[in-house]
Amino acid sequence: MFSAKQRNPLFLPQLALSSLALGTALSSAQETNSLAAASVGLKPHQAISTNIPPRSPTDFNPDPNRLRLPPPLVTATNYVRVLVISTNEPPAPAAQFNPDPGASLRSFTNAPAALFVEPSAPPLFNEPAIPPELALPRGQVRLNELALPPAPPPASYGLEPLTNGLALPRENTRRNLKILQDFGVPRYTLQPGDYPTNTIPVPDRWRIGFVPWQRYTSGVVDQPYETPVPFLWDPYRQSLLKGDLPILNQNIFLDLTASSETVTEFRRVPTASGVSTAVAGEYEFYGHSEELSIQNNIAFSLDLFQGETVFRPLDWDFKLEPVLNVNYLSASETGVVSPSPTGSLGGNHTPPPNNGFVLNPGDIGTLLNGQTGPAGSYRASGHAERLQDLVTLQQAFGEVHLHDWSDNYDFMSVRAGIQPFNGDFRGFIYNDVNQGVRLFGNWDNNLYQYNMAWFHQLEKDTDSELNTLADRGQDVFIVNLFRQDFIWPGYTAEGSFFANYDHGGLHYDDNGNLVWPEPIGDVRTHELQSYYLGWAGDGHIGRINVDHAFYEVLGHDDFNDIAARPMDINAQMAALEVSYDHDWARYKASFFYASGDKGGNGGTATGFDSIVDNPNFTGGPFSYWARQGFNLGGTSVNLKDSGSLVPDLRSSKYEGQANFVNPGVFIYGVGAECDVTPKLRTFLNANYIRFAETGVLKEVLQTQRVDQEVGEDLSLGIQYRPFLTDNVILSAGWGVLIPGRGYRDIYKTSTDPVPGFSSGPTAAVDSFLYSGLIAVTFTY
Repeated sequence: MFSAKQRNPLFLPQLALSSLALGTALSSAQETNSLAAASVGLKPHQAISTNIPPRSPTDFNPDPNRLRLPPPLVTATNYVRVLVISTNEPPAPAAQFNPDPGASLRSFTNAPAALFVEPSAPPLFNEPAIPPELALPRGQVRLNELALPPAPPPASYGLEPLTNGLALPRENTRRNLKILQDFGVPRYTLQPGDYPTNTIPVPDRWRIGFVPWQRYTSGVVDQPYETPVPFLWDPYRQSLLKGDLPILNQNIFLDLTASSETVTEFRRVPTASGVSTAVAGEYEFYGHSEELSIQNNIAFSLDLFQGETVFRPLDWDFKLEPVLNVNYLSASETGVVSPSPTGSLGGNHTPPPNNGFVLNPGDIGTLLNGQTGPAGSYRASGHAERLQDLVTLQQAFGEVHLHDWSDNYDFMSVRAGIQPFNGDFRGFIYNDVNQGVRLFGNWDNNLYQYNMAWFHQLEKDTDSELNTLADRGQDVFIVNLFRQDFIWPGYTAEGSFFANYDHGGLHYDDNGNLVWPEPIGDVRTHELQSYYLGWAGDGHIGRINVDHAFYEVLGHDDFNDIAARPMDINAQMAALEVSYDHDWARYKASFFYASGDKGGNGGTATGFDSIVDNPNFTGGPFSYWARQGFNLGGTSVNLKDSGSLVPDLRSSKYEGQANFVNPGVFIYGVGAECDVTPKLRTFLNANYIRFAETGVLKEVLQTQRVDQEVGEDLSLGIQYRPFLTDNVILSAGWGVLIPGRGYRDIYKTSTDPVPGFSSGPTAAVDSFLYSGLIAVTFTY
């Protein structure tokens, strides 16, 4: 049989393949058994390593070209003194010291005879004899040296042989896997029989509530945790409709907010008497300047979002905020509420009544239907009063979380819709609520925050300054980057870029006034492109609080109405506020500068202007200069707009176009903010204001007398929170402007008297301009 198989030529290859297959099967079975044994007791989020283990460092060095470092320094300090006696042959003493051994090689020549007799040298100094113990040669010289102690015998600690579990190489090792955190709680059944006895199932942890607990036992009613069961709607306790617990699943919340803000304002601003005056015989160029304004906004906010913001950014958010506005204005002159001296007879943006039946002068009384004022005066009538109401959608946006950059929730999100945005710390360039798309997030453990936004501006309502759904024809692009703890801890730096593309056109506001192009100079439609580069900072450097900003704006205006030519743009703005906190008070000093233009005679406009600013600086809403806007000397543009610091000669901050041919301004200010009590806060500010340039004002007003001094701005404001929360806020403020020479040159009440015409003395410039406001805010 053996010989028969031996004669088969395929027998040996088949035998080899069978042996190899058997060995592979046995090896695979051993690996499977080893892997199964290693998997015993495997915990969740653990895995068994099946890769080839690394060899021991004694056999394999992953860095064969490693750097050879010198041995470490010996740290022992117990040195041993060693006495060394020299036994070498001592050196022989020098026979004679010769500083120039080469002198003997030169041949000696006789020196020439001296021309005169030189004095003889003093006797040579004889050195003292050397003591015997110092004379050379010396033998058996002793030398003391410090030597290191002998090294201790090698210890066995740390050199014990490794156990089998630690010795290399190791196979089938366990490693921990990354646990992806999910803070949502899975939905459980609410059947009592599915849980242990003496337990009550609840749908989620949000509805567990607090255990009733009374803080004091003396009878004082103070129970901070008195809500064992959440309420449906309650502003102070845990409630469903203000986002304290989810309305759907485990992480979808709804926050409903209702608020009402009423601002009543009494002011005195320069007002032209107009062509058709409010009172017969009123020939002064400027008339009565008192005005009363009331603005009431009732807002309802719905905010639906998913996510637990304590741990991470929102997954998504959707917000709606409709607003009802009612506003009232009472002026002392015609032409304020409407360019027509008759005022807004139709009211509320409706056309005036039909005049088709007017056939003779007697029918005019029927047309007006009692809307005119008493005989001889149109004050306190429809000619100088306006009552409007508006319902609009002030905010409507959606937000989506796109990506997390790290485990520390450095994130990136996008928001689209009508949304608020402030371009810097104080709102110097762009601070508005408008429609756009914004990409934002943070990075490097929140050290950096970034925004990239595009806003396609909506038109504003003239009287309420709220959004409408009309297209403004303007695009704004914004990119900024914030860095916290920049150089100094507690100081945040910002770099920003703004681009403003105003496409121009022809537009009248809701009251019938032409707003763009600006009705001054050579009136033409024009487009404007401006680019802002800025650096700003906010925070503290040690004990000193610092807030600063600097902007450079470049661009091109296709046709400036005042200069009557195309203009390049090159203007600057700078602001600095330094403050110091002492106990309950903050003392501050501020400076603001906006460059001005000398008259628009060159090809470059150097007056600074913003896009849509709303700065909280130099007194904020209580300052007369910052809050009020007033007309320029009876023209159809404003010297400055309300809620702005820049005298930019625009027709309107929201509806008009930016104008870079303007006088600019210097503002020097000091102030203090005091937390008098936890409920009461006060604001004190004093500012000195000057125009940067007056050439453009002289050109527009056709005069040679306009001084740079605007005047002194003084303001006082208080804020009171009776319940220590923001649910009720009472604010009141008073600001005054003491006119300087420049203001009196612009707003001179009348010209010099004309002989034979003026029947009385010339009226003086208003010497006391004031702005008083009372604001009441309710939030529920």
